[in-house]
Amino acid sequence: MLWLLLLPLASVLRSASGGGNTSCTEESCGDLTIRFPFSLAGVQPLYCGYPPFDLTCDAGLGRAQAYLSNTFRERLFRVANISYTNNSMVAAFAGNGGCPVPDFNVSGSLTFLPFTISGTNKKLVFFYDCHVPPQLRLSLPQLCGNRTVGAYISGLWDGSEGDTLPRGVPANCSSVSVPVRDGGMETASLLYYELLMAGGFLLDLPPPLGDCYGCRRVGGECRSDRLLSFMCVCPDGKLCPSFAQSNSTTRPGITRSVFSLTLHRLF
Repeated sequence: MLWLLLLPLASVLRSASGGGNTSCTEESCGDLTIRFPFSLAGVQPLYCGYPPFDLTCDAGLGRAQAYLSNTFRERLFRVANISYTNNSMVAAFAGNGGCPVPDFNVSGSLTFLPFTISGTNKKLVFFYDCHVPPQLRLSLPQLCGNRTVGAYISGLWDGSEGDTLPRGVPANCSSVSVPVRDGGMETASLLYYELLMAGGFLLDLPPPLGDCYGCRRVGGECRSDRLLSFMCVCPDGKLCPSFAQSNSTTRPGITRSVFSLTLHRLF
């Protein structure tokens, strides 16, 4: 229960970074529209969304781009698209310290976040520590070390197309996998795989918590409280009476695992 005691501190830190703003007015970062259950760090207060949906906007490359804030490395996943209608988003692996090849499985890095990798993505596999057939071998920059790495596409992410190794790839290789939305050819072109990863992969979001659309329709703001419950707040700052039941609704499973990662980053 330690995470419950630390939530007020997390709120204080976020409020300070929000410059005193108390509104959950819709914000933008590049082409993205950001609203509940997402929130924009440094612009909106913590209660404007749920911590795992917190985004950081970075305009350092000349074009504003949003990144998931609560990941084990900064700027790890770029958010390319959010579909509030389909309850999904497109995220892209954003790099590994200058090396275009990740050193971790994407599925493992999302364990503490309430997003599900869509089974419709393809599986891009990077393999190493074994014999790498010349036709699958990548030419990597020095930032990736001296490791010999190969790559291939292995069907759909959900495994429905099987997971057969390409010809010549030993079964004892170490590997990491990245979901991509396209691809189906075997190639030794690093640029091809970089473009696939830059295109991102589809993530399914958990079911909506509370009737945010209805809340906004009556002039309210969708917020979350410190216990990660949905709240519909009217312009007078009080809970909207017509949303009393929704205001007390809590989604199971989004609390401890999510905040264990969030608090790990704070301390």
